Parts: sequence; structure tokens; C-alpha cells
Amino acid sequence: MKTLFTLLLCLTIGFVKAQLPANELINNITFENLKGYADGYGTSLENPLCSGAFKNIADKNAIQVRMIKLKNTYRWPDGSTIDFSKRGSTMGKTGIVDRYTLENPATKEIVTLYVDPYKTDSIFYIPKGLIAINQEILAKEIAPYLSTIDEINNARDAYREQKEAMNKASNYIASSIGISNFVDRDNLLKVMTDTQATTDLKSYLFGIYILNKFYAMGKNITNPKEYALNKMKTAFVNFQKSNPEVETGNIKINLNE
Repeated sequence: MKTLFTLLLCLTIGFVKAQLPANELINNITFENLKGYADGYGTSLENPLCSGAFKNIADKNAIQVRMIKLKNTYRWPDGSTIDFSKRGSTMGKTGIVDRYTLENPATKEIVTLYVDPYKTDSIFYIPKGLIAINQEILAKEIAPYLSTIDEINNARDAYREQKEAMNKASNYIASSIGISNFVDRDNLLKVMTDTQATTDLKSYLFGIYILNKFYAMGKNITNPKEYALNKMKTAFVNFQKSNPEVETGNIKINLNE
């Protein structure tokens, strides 16, 4: 009996761990080479956090990626998200730096964070008053969206019935995680460049792929690329059953090559 209990406990622990997001997802949304705390790091003009967001001001995608990392790397000590909307600027040692006024919603404590977006730190640290995000925190944040994706995948005709839900989940990924982290050219190119299929269908399948790649990484499912591709194939089959009148071009052929 004791052996059986131990086995069940191990299985339960293993299941819980499997539900935590993949390390790759954490790495995609946080600063590289993140270490522990450092006195004055980010909280003094003499030692600003160098995010690298504006290192190449012409690269809008790079700007978005670095800003997402800034907003996602850190959390309040209770794990809650940080509001970065109160942003100003001030003169630092080597030029203008961004000044963020961060207010802890629970304690009303203020942390002033100085960020130099024109330089990039080789090593990042945790400013005093904040903590680094971890798998457990991220799991709680993305849980509602993973549930939404379950509902989308289980819908009889997600193309017509789940548009609002898909838009909500997609907007979250775009603003908080970054769409580029889930785009696989080799799986999507032929579908997206099909000249006969309708634009709405291609956009729908693209959305299904992105949502399920995110889902797989959020659940730490093995081979998220294959998982997302299979979900897109299933979604296309269901789409054809419910919408036989819509032009699908060569998508069926391309998805089964």
C-alpha cells in the first residue's frame, strides 16, 4: 500500500511539472543571462538597466521583442504583473534614459526604474523591489488563455463560432509574448502563399497554428511544431466539413505533403 501511494505521489508530481510552461517559452520573453540581485541596478541613474530596445531604431520587430522582455522579465514579489505605463525620460550619465514609475498595487510602494534603451547589457540583474518571473508565475498568467484555446480546438466550427475567442487569445500573444516566437516558415509558407484559397481561411489557419504552438509551449508538450501543425490539419478538416462552399485552393494537398 505504501509503495502504491509513493507511486501515485510521483505520478502526481510529474503531471504537475508537465503542466508548467517550457523553458523555451520563458527564455523567449525574458532577458538573456539573467542573474540575481545587484545593488542599484536599474534603480539608479548611475546604473540603468540597458534593454537594447532602441539599439536599431529602424527594426520595429526588435524593438517589440526587447520591450516585451522588459515587461515580462520582472514581477512584483507576490508574482503580480507590473504596469509600465508611467514612463518619462531624464538625463543619465551618457544621455537620455527612460524613467518608469512602477507602483506595487498591493503595497503602493514605488520603484523608479531607469532604462537605457540604446545600450544592451551583457548580463541582466534583478532590480531591488522586484523578482524574476518563473514557470509557476507564467503558468498562472497564461492558464485562462490555454483554456480558451481548448474551447477553440473543441468547437464544431471554430471558424465561425470562435472568432472572438481567437482574437482575444491572439491579441494577448501578440502584445505580451510576441507572434514571431511561434511562426515556423517551413510549416506555414505553402499555406499562406496559396493563391486560390480565401484570405480569411489562410488567416484562420495561421491563427490556429500560432495559438496551438503557444499552447504546446505553455503546457510543455513535446515537439510544439509538430503539435501545432497537426492541430492546423485537424482544424482544416473540420473547416471543410462545416464550410464546403469556401474555396480552399491547394491547402489540402500542401498540408499533407
